[in-house]
Amino acid sequence: MIQMTLKKYLIGAAGLLALAVIAFVPHGLLDQTSRPAFCNLCHPMHEQYEVWFLTGVHRSIACVDCHLPNNNGINHLIWKGIDGTKDVVSFVSGVYPDYITATTHAKKVIRDNCIRCHNEMVSRISTEGRDCWSCHRRISHKLNEFSHSSL
Repeated sequence: MIQMTLKKYLIGAAGLLALAVIAFVPHGLLDQTSRPAFCNLCHPMHEQYEVWFLTGVHRSIACVDCHLPNNNGINHLIWKGIDGTKDVVSFVSGVYPDYITATTHAKKVIRDNCIRCHNEMVSRISTEGRDCWSCHRRISHKLNEFSHSSL
């Protein structure tokens, strides 16, 4: 019960933060914070950024296109605020783990975005209970999975 209340409070706070950002942040800053190079500035994700940058599988899209909800603008901004705040606090406090993995919520968001972008193709297959990256391993941003034979 307390955890659910805390979750609602955090979502509400993130929503207010998103509204404050929209109202008071200089024009173009939201765009800058959506660029992959910005994400790579403080995240300990240099390996994932390099794989995204070098392999080109989805190089024409930004991190936020896959890693934030894109079903509507409000939801996108709320989760950008929640995830961005969490990332800044984690980075500044130094509590990031050595290797970052996607949470259950993040995996759902990524899966939903895969289906949204590739709907024409996946409409003919069952995606229930499947993660796209279990078959399409090249999108998981892991450098060790790439070799000259797999490129």
